[in-house]
Amino acid sequence: MTSTRSKDLTFHLIGHAHIDPVWLWDWREGHETVKATFRSALDRLQENPDMVFVHSSAAQYAWMEQHPALLAEVRAAVERGQWEPVGGWWVEPDVNLAHGEALARQALLGQRTFRRLLGRTARVGFLPDSFGHPGTLPQLLEQSGLEAFVFMRPGAGEIELPSNLFQWEGVDGTRLRSVRVECYNSSPTQVHTSLERNLAWRPDALTHWLGLFGVGNHGGGPTRRAMADLRALQQHPDWPTLQLDSLSGFLEAVRDAPAPVYAGELQHHARGCYAAVSSIKRLNRHGEHALMRAEKLAIMAADAGFPYPHAQLTHAWEVLLFNQFHDILAGSSIESAVREAEQQLNEVLSIAGRVSFAAVQAVADRVETRRDGQDATEVIRSLSWGPDGWVSDYGDGVPLLVFNPSGDARDEAVELELNDWHTSNLRLTDEAGQTVPHQRLQPESVNGNGRPRFVFRAQLPPFGYRMYRVLDEPSPEAEPALSATPERLENPHWTLLFEPDTGGLRGLIDRSRGLDLLIGTGAQLQVVRDDSDTWGHGARAFRQLVGVFGDARLEVVECGPVRATVRATTRYGRSTAAQTFTLYADSPEIHGQLTLDWQEPHHAVQLVFPAALSDVVATYEAPYGSVTRPADGEEEPVQSWLDVSGVARDRRGVAHPAGLALLNDSKSSASVLGGELRLTLARSPVYGHHDPATLDPARTYRYLDLGRQHTRWMLVPHQGSWQAARIPALAEQLNQPAVFTREYVHPGSWPATRSTLHLEGLPTVAVSAVKRAEEGDGLIVRLHEWGGQPAQGTVHLSGQAIPVSLRPQQVLTLHVGTGGQVQQTNFLEEPHD
Repeated sequence: MTSTRSKDLTFHLIGHAHIDPVWLWDWREGHETVKATFRSALDRLQENPDMVFVHSSAAQYAWMEQHPALLAEVRAAVERGQWEPVGGWWVEPDVNLAHGEALARQALLGQRTFRRLLGRTARVGFLPDSFGHPGTLPQLLEQSGLEAFVFMRPGAGEIELPSNLFQWEGVDGTRLRSVRVECYNSSPTQVHTSLERNLAWRPDALTHWLGLFGVGNHGGGPTRRAMADLRALQQHPDWPTLQLDSLSGFLEAVRDAPAPVYAGELQHHARGCYAAVSSIKRLNRHGEHALMRAEKLAIMAADAGFPYPHAQLTHAWEVLLFNQFHDILAGSSIESAVREAEQQLNEVLSIAGRVSFAAVQAVADRVETRRDGQDATEVIRSLSWGPDGWVSDYGDGVPLLVFNPSGDARDEAVELELNDWHTSNLRLTDEAGQTVPHQRLQPESVNGNGRPRFVFRAQLPPFGYRMYRVLDEPSPEAEPALSATPERLENPHWTLLFEPDTGGLRGLIDRSRGLDLLIGTGAQLQVVRDDSDTWGHGARAFRQLVGVFGDARLEVVECGPVRATVRATTRYGRSTAAQTFTLYADSPEIHGQLTLDWQEPHHAVQLVFPAALSDVVATYEAPYGSVTRPADGEEEPVQSWLDVSGVARDRRGVAHPAGLALLNDSKSSASVLGGELRLTLARSPVYGHHDPATLDPARTYRYLDLGRQHTRWMLVPHQGSWQAARIPALAEQLNQPAVFTREYVHPGSWPATRSTLHLEGLPTVAVSAVKRAEEGDGLIVRLHEWGGQPAQGTVHLSGQAIPVSLRPQQVLTLHVGTGGQVQQTNFLEEPHD
């Protein structure tokens, strides 16, 4: 073993300035800091020709386009080898909470910006400050054009690794050489103090190691004092060889060094961030899915002459990706920065909404919407004036086009209102004229007498649309398949029994097997103590129960041929909650909606489902994949679903395979203890409170998540595996629902139903993205195998059959040219084997 002081040991010292563009400051101050730090770093490079400075975050280089002379100097430093762009992504995001497709776009837009502004892409993945890394990440980094990965968190006190240089193996089998650094910055005046700590960080077998030096967090980088300190240490006989270098230079030096394989996740750090600032989590999730759906709809509309809105979508993605920076998406920024992030994410939703509507309108213009091919005498006939306004007759009815953005066929509930109907009649038909059951609902407006609102189940083809028609005709009575009282809700699949005090479920009974899948009260809102800081430092779990929402008022909200709903209104302290439970006539899923007015500082609230299961396996969705974790009650990051599967015993003690999956549209923090699932809905520490800072009892503070929020969830009990129950497909449906447009009666060349993409022989594969290629007019089709099993089958796209083969949990990107040629690419849309 080489002595830590031997000159035979080489330390590669790399200049760096970690810059949080938003944290305890807003993005404007972040911009100012980047500009000043780049100037300072360039000055140090001129003074030290052997020094190299590394910097990530393409968004920060894009900011510098406002300062072209400065950016030109940076590019010149890159060209002469003194400045190394690293990371390759738009920002350094939170990689637990962002969707896998968003991380693909981090790479696509980040690396393209590096190439455009700096003349080269990054080769080293770099996330030193992100708060943990899922087991799906190696594949995503490798497909970002990256050859190695450098990180800092979790630290040595948070996870045990076989070495700080290792081969990280992801859930799909991808291996990536990875390095855990001791720190991402150093003392601004005494570099040797940081280097002293790093001497013990080096794996014993290595004669080369690295250290990052320079002032960080709020920029700064290497200082003149630091450089003088390093020069003195280079000449000192009691220090190892100190060499100024780049990350790539260090990685080349250890290319053949021993690196044990580590298969698993790099977790955990700051578990409280999985639930901090619900509004940002919700807007991010909705924005991700809104953009993915908008792109798909734009491609569906291409044959109708709809021009692909590349610039609008790229701008929206850039805004979304910036706000996935780890201190924004994690909720650890100051409140004023959070409010600005909310505004920016609402812009993303607005752009996606406008693109989606324009696309479906372009399709609607082409569809034959006449009834039996006959022209209507008038599109809208105003018949008379009544007390509620003009009474209008739509003659041949209102054509309704419902669009499915998924690669799977769907059976999905659709709610809508009609304008100026003013008739008690309403019949819904499909394209063949067959009556479709519907159920009248309360209009959104209290003055909505002439605006009938209703819900129905739409049967939709994959990646396409189907036309329905609303007619001013009596609708035949439908056979009841549901029953509802304040104590009991039932459809052919499930009986839900309600607990009168807490409004939760005291029974969830599988009618086909006579199994009650709950061992306690389900859908209960439990309050737990949370004295931790914003990040939840030191917290492994949030399970110190202090109370339960109660004083329930249960009432039947609706019961008809399509669905039945019971609402439970409860309270705790100064907080109130209204939670609805909905069963559909022919669907095994249980739908919930929760409106929570949370008013309890230093506490958290959780939605709890204690499943009556043993031999449990807990599975959590992660970015572009899933991971199994111990069912030990510790708080974990989650995306749109988690599942517990095991065995349940009936009253005779016979064991049956069973499981319970909990899906959501906006939450990202959960835990499993045995068979009990907990989804953390809100936690309320002080904004920007980081231990060891103490709170002054004489001051007034602002607390996270106080106020009103809305969450949709779905409970999917199943008899077999979560794969057989198609949990990821149902989660996509919850988060990326169908859209519709109301049309008028007109001739057209397109049929009443159309599908332009579907999968054959690929039951565990999702079409996660369809977009226009960045170069040329080809299409990008991204597939993801979510079931953890090999898949072989065919992608049918606009009449073309494309054979594909995917390994378990693989993300596969196809570039389909205008002439039908197909090439596999990486996230950068470059050829990739």
